[in-house]
Amino acid sequence: MANKATQGLVEWGDTPVAVGELRSWSAPSEAAEIDVTVMGTDYASFIPGTINARVETELFFASPDDAGQALVLAQLGDDVPQTLALYPFGKSSGLKYLTGKATVMSFNPTGAADGAVEMSVTFAGDGAAPLLWADQA
Repeated sequence: MANKATQGLVEWGDTPVAVGELRSWSAPSEAAEIDVTVMGTDYASFIPGTINARVETELFFASPDDAGQALVLAQLGDDVPQTLALYPFGKSSGLKYLTGKATVMSFNPTGAADGAVEMSVTFAGDGAAPLLWADQA
């Protein structure tokens, strides 16, 4: 893993375990579209429905034996949400971080002969404890 002091970090699990250092991330949220078009009208009408929140991460891969990566892989497809904490500027930066309950939706390690091994992990937020920005303690 990289040793940059400002390197972002992802932790996973109700007893937090580091998964990897951030290469990049995004946290798209979107509302489902509910069609409420009245029959006979020329244009469709929509209202927002439930919100789908995700966190998509690109991480530096440490090792297949890394406890955090093994935990994420073991919980792929598990429907019991765990605590996700994404620290974009590092855990000791004092800046806000993204946290909440989520499930692992995808896990994809990748690499090349001349580069670092990385992995993509996608987490889906849980509506009972949504993903929100929080202050570091």
